Amino acid sequence: MFQIEVVKGYNMQNWREDVKKALLQCGADNKPTTFLFCDTQIISEQMLEDINGVLNSADVPNLYKKEDFEVIMEVGEKECNRKGVAPSTMNRFSAYVGRVRRNIHMVIAMSPLGEVFRNRIRKFPSLVNCCTLDWFTEWPEEALREVARGDMAESDFSVGEHAQDCVELFVFMHQTVEEKSKQFLSELRRYNYVTPTSYLELLTVYKSVFLSKQKEITFLKNRLAQGLQVLADASVEIDKLKDMLDKKQPELEKTKAEVAETKEALAADKADADAERAVVAEQEASATEQEAEANALKEAAEAELSKAAPLLDEATKVLKSLEISDLVELGNYKTPTSAVALGMKLSCIMMEVKPKKGVQKQGADENVVYFDCAKLNLLNKPKEFRQRMIDFDKDNIPEATVKKAVSILESPEFTIEKVKSASKALVAIHKWATAMISYHELLKIVNPKRAKVAEMKEQLAIVSADLAEKRQRLKEVDDRIDELERMFREKVNQEEALTKEIEECNKKLERAGKLISGLQAEKIRWTNTVKQYEVEFGLLVGN
Repeated sequence: MFQIEVVKGYNMQNWREDVKKALLQCGADNKPTTFLFCDTQIISEQMLEDINGVLNSADVPNLYKKEDFEVIMEVGEKECNRKGVAPSTMNRFSAYVGRVRRNIHMVIAMSPLGEVFRNRIRKFPSLVNCCTLDWFTEWPEEALREVARGDMAESDFSVGEHAQDCVELFVFMHQTVEEKSKQFLSELRRYNYVTPTSYLELLTVYKSVFLSKQKEITFLKNRLAQGLQVLADASVEIDKLKDMLDKKQPELEKTKAEVAETKEALAADKADADAERAVVAEQEASATEQEAEANALKEAAEAELSKAAPLLDEATKVLKSLEISDLVELGNYKTPTSAVALGMKLSCIMMEVKPKKGVQKQGADENVVYFDCAKLNLLNKPKEFRQRMIDFDKDNIPEATVKKAVSILESPEFTIEKVKSASKALVAIHKWATAMISYHELLKIVNPKRAKVAEMKEQLAIVSADLAEKRQRLKEVDDRIDELERMFREKVNQEEALTKEIEECNKKLERAGKLISGLQAEKIRWTNTVKQYEVEFGLLVGN
């Protein structure tokens, strides 16, 4: 079976390609083929001209191309050899055409309605001369029923229990039109063709109208039903809004009271905080002033004490540069000079080394006694003696020691010039003792200031502790204020939200009330119309 498929853009070139394909299938492949062609596929009368040629001679002029002739000649040559005919070009092509004629079977379906069929028969005689005409007139009654049943079974609509009634209706309508057409011909001598196509069109039109009306009624009914549902939903929504208002109104009043209460508490706490803040500020100023005064006094004491620093540094430097041999040299004196004896006496007094009591009673020279004491207790260990001078506790020199040391340092026999001429070690002892006494004298001035600073710091510590306590209380108050302000903002926001929500509820209630009252009459009409549409939908099969 071969049949063309007419699609969008199908033209005569496509047609000739399809015809050539069918003819080559019959001639080259030697395959029996039925070519089915309907008048609904005609896009140009030239197509009938080509069919006329196929019917008449099994060929269409100028159909084949050069490459097609190679296949045709090959097939024709085989056919000529089989028949014992000379394989000339004409004989080979004739043999090919003969195979096409044997294998091709044209089935042409055309409607006899109107003048078109008559004109085509007249213009293309092969449609009559080379064809067997089969006239299909009316279908039998049972065929009409089966076609209607099959069409309704394949369609996408359903008429339910009325399916068989619809089939009988279609058959009755078609047969009635046939009878009236015969009556029309007998009375007016005019043809009204009632073909199976007319029956199929009847089924198609019924389905189309049925589905269209079904869709229309469904749309109208659903639209009104939706409106009724909106009204019903509005009534339900009104009840919900009323319930919500009954719950929200007391909540709003409670929130307003909480806002006022929080506001009062916030004002009271702010007043307490302001008073506490003033006290803290005053104490902070006083503490700052005391701290500044103590720091100034401390700096003055340190400045005063720093005056002795050069002497101490020089004495330390001299002591560290002092050679042990210089101290050993002092210990080797058999008879000390006055400067050496005074230097050793000064060292014993500063180190609080006293001569033995038995020696002092003999009435010997006191300076020589101290010299002997120094030889026994200090100069015997020169390295330790030097380290004791370096590590001397200059902050705790007894006053009696100072007086004795000063008397020696002021002695004309113990001037720095005489000391230098006596011994290098005595120079270091002289500078060390001078620095210690000078430092002691400065401490008399500095220590009272230090005591005052310590006293002020004790008072400042007490004030600072009290201030820290007040600051902590102030922080707690501020934290409470922050918490109250946060609660106040939350309550205000909650109040605003509730107010806005209640206003929205009232607006919705007003709009819903207007909608329901305004459409109350329409509701009755819509309800009746929906019922009417339901009745019409049930009667749609027959209507």
